Amino acid sequence: MSQKARKKRVRVKKVSFKDKSWFALKAPKSFNFKEIGEIMGFENNVIGRTIEILLYDITNSFSDINLKIKFKVIDVNAETNNCNTMFIGHVFTNDFVRSLIERGSSKIQIILNIPTKDGYVYRLTTICTTIKRARSSQQILIRKIIREILNEFGKSVDHEKFISGMVYGEFSKQIQRVAKTVYPLSNSSIIKSKLVSIPEGGVDHVYISKDEDFEIVEVDVKRSRKSEIKRSERINVRKLAQTKPTPQKKEISDLNVPDISEEEEEEEEENTE
Repeated sequence: MSQKARKKRVRVKKVSFKDKSWFALKAPKSFNFKEIGEIMGFENNVIGRTIEILLYDITNSFSDINLKIKFKVIDVNAETNNCNTMFIGHVFTNDFVRSLIERGSSKIQIILNIPTKDGYVYRLTTICTTIKRARSSQQILIRKIIREILNEFGKSVDHEKFISGMVYGEFSKQIQRVAKTVYPLSNSSIIKSKLVSIPEGGVDHVYISKDEDFEIVEVDVKRSRKSEIKRSERINVRKLAQTKPTPQKKEISDLNVPDISEEEEEEEEENTE
């Protein structure tokens, strides 16, 4: 026999498909406890899993089909086979983000950590796209506007309302309303968010609908001489805003066709003969 002792292989018990169970996933209260899908597994290894769905699955609106929401399982009820989740972020699809940026325009991007009133911290990626290429001084001023508006919302609202304004586009509308006074924008969107930290015992307490009203945030924009819109830029914007008129088809009776006399008709007949 060999001097080396042969190690016995430890047989791992295979887990069969029948041993696993299906668990229904429920969205948090900020999304009205809507059922968002099912996962398979055991009770002890389901917690911590993440699931990604479209916002369209919650709102049934085709305008929300480009936005994906991420949830994380935080609790399991073995009796009813239900799992409670929490919102951990959202992201727009890559093809939608690429469609926002056109040739000859400027992409103004900023990443910020925004704390909410109740202690949650979200990392937001916001972009603004201009109609034409903007100067660096104008881009700096637009980034400052984005920072001030998001910080103002974070100080004044809880995380449930912050999620609603971030996902349903209310913050983007407020940013575009102020930033377009610096330079005309074609779009403004919070393309990505991520939950960075959560306070102890943090749970959703209220449901915020899509039609919730938000206060209008006013920002004092201190413009420099370099960031003002030039006269040539204003003219270009007006030209882009104008729509080209569609040509209308004229009928034969409306056309100015000269009348042919009888003598000219006889000369044409003789020439043809």
